[in-house]
Amino acid sequence: MRYIVVFAKQEISYAVAFEDPSDAVDFLFWGYEEYELLPYGIFDMLTGEIIPYQHRGERTADIEEPVIRRIALDYIKSAMRQTGVKQNKQKTS
Repeated sequence: MRYIVVFAKQEISYAVAFEDPSDAVDFLFWGYEEYELLPYGIFDMLTGEIIPYQHRGERTADIEEPVIRRIALDYIKSAMRQTGVKQNKQKTS
């Protein structure tokens, strides 16, 4: 999954992965409209780009991009641990 959406519900931050960017935007749009989610933005795992979410042209949360990146990367690490994927660590001499 390439696109990690970052959002909050009841002041707790969450992240969910999507393969298609339009699915990621739809999730944030309808989450904000129907389910009282507070969208932060989308993290692109391939490019590292962060797209702060705007609902009808206005940002929904005053969250810095590094915070969105950190939450998304924490989600990825957690998902890797849960699926048993091991991370490669470089040795330094």
